Amino acid sequence: MAHRPGRLGHQRDHRLGSVLMVALPGTQPRLSEYAQHVVRRFTYGHNGRLEADVLRHRDVDAWFEAQLSPGRDPEADATLAWFPHLKDSPAVAWQNARDGVYGGWQYGNDLVRHSLCRRVVAVNQVHEVMVDFWSNLLHIPAGEDSSFPWRMHYDTTAIRPHALGTYRALLRAAVTHPSMSGYLSNHRNTKAQINENLGRELLELYTVGRAAGYTEDDVKSSARLLTGFTVAVGKDYAAGYDPSRHHVGAVTVLGQRFENADADGRAQLNAYLDWLAGRPETAARVARRLCVRFISDDPPSSAVDAVAATYLDSGTDIGACLRTLVRHPGFRAAAFRKARTPVEDVLATQRACDIVPTGAGSGSHVDSFSWQCSWTGQAPFSWPRPDGSPEQSDTYLSPARMLRTWTAHSWMASTNSSLKQARRPLVRDLIPPVWPLPLEDLVHHQAVMMTGRRATRETVNGTATLIDKPATHVFSKSWERETDYLAWMLTLIRTAILNAPEAMLR
Repeated sequence: MAHRPGRLGHQRDHRLGSVLMVALPGTQPRLSEYAQHVVRRFTYGHNGRLEADVLRHRDVDAWFEAQLSPGRDPEADATLAWFPHLKDSPAVAWQNARDGVYGGWQYGNDLVRHSLCRRVVAVNQVHEVMVDFWSNLLHIPAGEDSSFPWRMHYDTTAIRPHALGTYRALLRAAVTHPSMSGYLSNHRNTKAQINENLGRELLELYTVGRAAGYTEDDVKSSARLLTGFTVAVGKDYAAGYDPSRHHVGAVTVLGQRFENADADGRAQLNAYLDWLAGRPETAARVARRLCVRFISDDPPSSAVDAVAATYLDSGTDIGACLRTLVRHPGFRAAAFRKARTPVEDVLATQRACDIVPTGAGSGSHVDSFSWQCSWTGQAPFSWPRPDGSPEQSDTYLSPARMLRTWTAHSWMASTNSSLKQARRPLVRDLIPPVWPLPLEDLVHHQAVMMTGRRATRETVNGTATLIDKPATHVFSKSWERETDYLAWMLTLIRTAILNAPEAMLR
C-alpha cells in the first residue's frame, strides 16, 4: 500500500527468515516538512498535543493564523496557582523581602519557574514564544532589587497583553511601567535632577539605535520627557505620577520638536513613544531582531527589509510582521539553520519526552529543569545588562554547553526515573503496537513520537552502535515482557534521538 501523506504510517513487508512483519504505525511524519519547520521555529518543541492541534486546521498556515489571535490558555494559566507569592502586591513583596520571609531572589525564581511551566504546557505556543522575545528585547532581570516587587505585574500587564499586538502599544506599556522605572532609575529622574538611564536605553536599545545618530542632548531631552514617574524604591514601592517632578518646556529629539507644555507630561510622552516606534530606524532594528530569532543568525537583507516595510505599513503590527516573515523565501530556506538556545533545548526536551509538571514544591521537577537551563548555559531572565540575552545561536555553542546538554538529555530520556510533581508516560505507553519489529523501525517510531520526524540514517546507525545490535535486528513479542531491559533500551534510543544534531536545531 502506498503511503498517503497525513496518515500514521504505511505498510510494507519485511521478510526476515520465516517472519512476516508489517511496518510500524507511527514511523512516518504526520506534518509536512514546511509545517515541521514552522512549529520548530514558533513553538517550544514538538509533542503529540501540538501535532494534533496543527492537524485540526486546514494546514499549518491556518494553524499559525489562529495562533496569532490566541484565546485563553487555561492549563497554562493554572500554573500560576503553584507560585502563590507571585500574586503578592508590591508592598507585600517588599515587606516579605525586608523581613526575610521571602526574598527578592525567591520572587525572581518563582517568575522564572512559572514562565518555564507555561512554555511547556501552553496551547498558545506562538504567544509564549513572543512573550519571551519581547521580554528579552525589553529586558528586566527577575529578582533585581529595584524592580522585583513589580516584575510579575510587568509580565502580565505590559508584555503578555501586547506580545501579538502593536509595538507602539507594547513600548508605551513597558517604558512607563514601575518595574522599568525601578530597574533603569527613572524613579530618580526629576526636573531638578535628570537621570539619563531610561531615556538613553529607550533610544539605544528599544527604538532607533545608535546608528540613528542621536546626540547627548537628544538623550537628555528623551530623559526630560520621561520625568514625573514615581516608584518608592526601598520603601513600599508605591508607584504613580507626580506632575511637580515633571520637566515642562519644549525639547527636541533627532530634530523632532515636542512642546511638552503641560505639567502632566504623559500625553506628550505617549506622542514621543509613538513617534519613536514609527521611525524607520526602529522598524529596521525590530525587523532584524525578529529575523535573527526566527530565520538565521545572519538573515537575508531582503527578509529584514520586507518585515521592516510591513512594520511601517501596518502601524507596527506584530502579527503582520510575523506573517511577512514566515512567507518569505528566506524563512523556508532556513530549516535547521538555528540551534536551540539552552533554555529552548531544555523546554523542547520536556515536551519531546512528554513530561508535564503538575506542581512546584520544594525539590519538584520544575526546580530540576529550571536549574538545567542555568547549568547548560542560559539562566532565564538573568542577563546582567538591559540589552537582553543574545539571539544568535552561536553564542551558546561551547563544548561545555554541549556536554551538559547531552547529559541533561539522558536524564530526561530515562523511562524509569521517578519525578516529583510531574508526570511522564509509562513505558507501556511508549512502546509500539506491532511485533515483531526491527530496531530501525523502533528508532523511527520513537523519533516521530518525540520530534515529529523520522530519524536520520546517522541516528539509526549510531543508535545501533550504542546498543550493540544491527539496525536490522528483530525484536520479538517476548521482548515486550522484559520490563527492565525494555526501559533501558528505550532510554538509550530516546537519548540518542535527543542528542542527534537535527534534534537540537530549529
